[in-house]
Amino acid sequence: MTLRQSPRTARVAFLLAVMVALGFAAYTQHAWEDYYITYRSSKNLATGHGLVFNVGDRLHTFTSPLGVLLPAVASLLTGNSSDPAALWIFRVMCACALGGAAALLVLTARRLNYARVAAFFLVAWLLTDAKIVDFTINGMETAFMLLFLAYALWAHVSAGPRQWLHLGAAWAGLMWTRPDSFVYIGLIAAGFFLFNDELQSGATRRRLLRLFIRAGLVTSALYLPWLLFATTYYGTAVPHTITAKSGIGDPRTIEGLLKTALHLPLNGWLEAASIKGTFLPAYYMIGGWPESLAQLGAALAVFCSLLWLLPFLRLETRAASFAFFGAHAYLSYYPYFPFPWYLPSTAFLAIFTLGSLLAQVWRAAELWGAMEPVSDRPRRLRVFAVMIAALLLAGAVWTTGQAARELAAQQKYVEEGNRRKIGEWLHANAKPGDTVFMEPLGYIGFYSGLKTYDFPGMSSREMVAARERVGNDWASLIENLRPGWLVLRPAEANQLNQAAPALLGSSYAVAQDFSVADQLSRLNIMGRRYLENDARFTVYRFLRAGSFKTELAEISSPFDVSRLTLEGVMLSLVHAPGRMVVKIPRKATTVTVAYGFPPPGAYSGDRDRTDGATFQIEWQGDDRAVLLYSELIDPVNNPAHRKLLHFKADLPVSTSGNARLVLRTLPGATTTMDWTCWSVPEFR
Repeated sequence: MTLRQSPRTARVAFLLAVMVALGFAAYTQHAWEDYYITYRSSKNLATGHGLVFNVGDRLHTFTSPLGVLLPAVASLLTGNSSDPAALWIFRVMCACALGGAAALLVLTARRLNYARVAAFFLVAWLLTDAKIVDFTINGMETAFMLLFLAYALWAHVSAGPRQWLHLGAAWAGLMWTRPDSFVYIGLIAAGFFLFNDELQSGATRRRLLRLFIRAGLVTSALYLPWLLFATTYYGTAVPHTITAKSGIGDPRTIEGLLKTALHLPLNGWLEAASIKGTFLPAYYMIGGWPESLAQLGAALAVFCSLLWLLPFLRLETRAASFAFFGAHAYLSYYPYFPFPWYLPSTAFLAIFTLGSLLAQVWRAAELWGAMEPVSDRPRRLRVFAVMIAALLLAGAVWTTGQAARELAAQQKYVEEGNRRKIGEWLHANAKPGDTVFMEPLGYIGFYSGLKTYDFPGMSSREMVAARERVGNDWASLIENLRPGWLVLRPAEANQLNQAAPALLGSSYAVAQDFSVADQLSRLNIMGRRYLENDARFTVYRFLRAGSFKTELAEISSPFDVSRLTLEGVMLSLVHAPGRMVVKIPRKATTVTVAYGFPPPGAYSGDRDRTDGATFQIEWQGDDRAVLLYSELIDPVNNPAHRKLLHFKADLPVSTSGNARLVLRTLPGATTTMDWTCWSVPEFR
């Protein structure tokens, strides 16, 4: 029986999706870390301070226009009096969006004459995927992404006089949801164009091109207001979140993207490739989930990614599979990590691929049964297909149930019991105008209300500027920015102590420890190791001016520092990444220092040789930093760099007389044989 005989199914799917989403929210209470990054801007807008993270600083610190505007509306609906109520209002909006996606799947299945069983599994898989349900209710914009993806698929298969208008509206909705949606728009359209079957679609490729052009004009008209606003208000339509995440990892090229796409199926079992995580819980790779689940999830995802290569499959099956493949090529290459909030969109494409495949198998079995009415094999084929679909559904239900227990514990212990408390403690103990450095920006940034220097700098133009000056080394960034507070996990503090042993000891003091490790250790849940990653934090307080050492004793290097003499100059051997800090005499106006790669073994070996290091000299004082010198020294490829080099420059004027000089070396792609040297600076 096809869906044409059951027109109420779409409404049932909508209501079921809303109930599942809100039930999941009620059980887990989960609010994603990134929600509070965006909501800080939303609340500032709702309270009349502008669409900004820090009042007065017009910085584009969010990615999704809908993801920031709808929570602002939710806050307004509460009279800006209740942040929890605003979150629940936004959850209801998102639950309805997921319901719309489920209803559109049913309508698409009806349009394509799918059997009821295929439509059932389409909706059932959608509503039992762990990340889809969680990211619907945890404060992210995911549900709207799924709604407009479903709308786009429906529009692609719904020929008619207004098809261009529907398709353009769906594309515009995607762009309003996430600016990188053009990737999904292009991939789905390319799939329907490349695999076009005129008997099925009723359109030639030329007509499809005209359709896409008209739809694109609609999209441009509907999305243009946001582009104009963002450009006028922020000076650019490119979100600062994208700018902040650039510069991490190797430079991205089209050649690299093509290589990633070519090797995608072979790398489907690697955690670095996003495809493996399609059907798995968020951050499953940290540990605590059955390895068999990860292997089965990877196999199913790779299977979905290759179906577009089969010419006998239906148009919509191949188009969805092609878009799924292309989206994971993009997500495996461009983001420096397969963040889980990207994956519900690909899971949606995979679910549609599997559902349409089931529909085609079911239809083939029906035709086979009509041709051979006495044969039992068509019925066996249908039973086999339903059994496989049911097993997939059972696995999804089990995974989502276990994920719900994990997320409920995360919200109770990690988010409310740890990170929110850190933010509230900082709010109570910090002074107005203080700054805080940390990686987890959301809860701590929102509840502290402080100006934040987060890594990689999604809320801070100062952080991005500092990364451009000194790279991604945390010790160098902290030295450069001098935040008033640090919030560090134990592993982060250990890395800082290894890279810069004197930094925490001489410049910062422990202010407060926060830990829920004991509570987490008693839990019997899947994925506990992910929660343990945020079980402990230490807050450090900056020791005010005058606390820095006044002699050349603040030397940091991954290896023991040694001395050698070259050309009559005493040098300190400070392996990169390394730094030396020296107090500048009050009346000094110039500085002279020698530096370079004196040990020949660093560049003359047959195998292990340095790939160079960047030498930097930075003046710091009066709450500002001035980069005096920065150059890549590469003795392997430049013979002029094999001798001792000299630097001399005038010093900026310090009004406080409490300035210092930071001599820093940053490694190239590797730290192999990066034996960098500095002399004792001479001041005049």
